[in-house]
Amino acid sequence: MDTLKGMLKAYEAWVAKNPDVVGDFETTAKWVSYFIAGRISSSNVVSELVYTMSNMLVFYNDRIIERARNAQENSVIQLQSKLCYRLKVTLTTLEYSEVFIEISARRLFGQSGKWLVIALIQAFKAAGRFFILKHSTSDIITSPPIASLNRRALGKQRKSAADEVPSSNDVLQSQHSITFQLKRSGRVIRKVEGAPPLQYRDFKLHVDNNEAVKTQIPKKLLQAEYLYISKPLIHLAAMGLFGQRSWKQYMVALSIDLYSIHLYRQHRDLMSKQQKMELSRRCINILYFLARSPFYDSFTKSRLERVLDFVATSIPIAKVVAGPLKDYIPTWQSTYFYLWST
Repeated sequence: MDTLKGMLKAYEAWVAKNPDVVGDFETTAKWVSYFIAGRISSSNVVSELVYTMSNMLVFYNDRIIERARNAQENSVIQLQSKLCYRLKVTLTTLEYSEVFIEISARRLFGQSGKWLVIALIQAFKAAGRFFILKHSTSDIITSPPIASLNRRALGKQRKSAADEVPSSNDVLQSQHSITFQLKRSGRVIRKVEGAPPLQYRDFKLHVDNNEAVKTQIPKKLLQAEYLYISKPLIHLAAMGLFGQRSWKQYMVALSIDLYSIHLYRQHRDLMSKQQKMELSRRCINILYFLARSPFYDSFTKSRLERVLDFVATSIPIAKVVAGPLKDYIPTWQSTYFYLWST
């Protein structure tokens, strides 16, 4: 046991010192999952397992790098609630592994068992997102709830920080924060010793760059987010009523997406920077509807196959890629594009 702990600590130290090398290894693991797809029996399960494990490895390494960076900066992550943070970790882990869980459930329990597992997963995710939205400083729920670190940006920050020599005042200020955060409400409070001299006081709260202040979310934006979080459950109910390849369930899901985005855009002036970034991602994700049944079966499939056939016949080298891609696209479409998941 001690040997295992020692190996784990050595690995964490190596990851913290070599984030670029770790990133190359993670990318290689993901490409292995693409290579496996369609080449061996039960390839969709094996490739999805490899892809899931690679995502989990990235997530674990991100936490190691984040802890090392915070330790070097002598700072403490201000968490609104330990429960909310743990819930975000759980939801992120579930989001990375839910496709593998669904594929495994289908092989073990059949179609009825698969849809039962999907319903349980989506219900848990919706409940967790509602809880986070209500009890944390988050004003919008991203997908996944804990995003991957930008390794390149961190590398640039590390290089620029290495070129700068911190002054004694900066070190002293970093060691003694002039604010603290209440665990339950998330409100940032300034310490008595952090107040400036009386003649320079403006009686405004000082907020550190790394801290988020809980503000009252406008009611319209809150309704839009509640609607978006409820979308998978509403869509599952529509699929149960009208069928998996029905146009009715397709239009229900599309309408929810468009109406939620419409509510956000109506009150764009009230949105935070994080909300605007997430809204842009959701607008781009509307394009996924082109690859979802029944639209895919009626329109996209034939056109996509013609494009791949043209590429395979016109470009000799591309035939090696276009052929297997055409054969495996139906499996990808049925695995990844049957459910509107947040």
